[in-house]
Amino acid sequence: MLRSSGARPLWTELRRDITGRRALILLRLRGHLVWLERRQALLQQLPAERIVPEVLLTNEADARVRAEVAQAIADLNAVVRHHNLVVTATSLHLAIATLDGLINLARAAPPREGRS
Repeated sequence: MLRSSGARPLWTELRRDITGRRALILLRLRGHLVWLERRQALLQQLPAERIVPEVLLTNEADARVRAEVAQAIADLNAVVRHHNLVVTATSLHLAIATLDGLINLARAAPPREGRS
């Protein structure tokens, strides 16, 4: 009866939410890493008198994005913890996300179509 009604267990909905949140964070991180690379290239071409102010602006923007991403990761991990409480089988538990881990994933191969 549950199958025919389309009802799904709570943990599957939580997992779908986690996958979507994680994909958005990775997308944001990939974009930010590209921006940082472009800023580095720009900084190498600037005249000496403009380098220090531009580095400060770059660092401020980087700190702001990292704070936003850290908050998104905290929100993601709250859902992961809820998922892990709902799922009784420890083999189905999900790992807590870290900023460093997600940055490493973002630096890895670019996303392929249909995969996040």
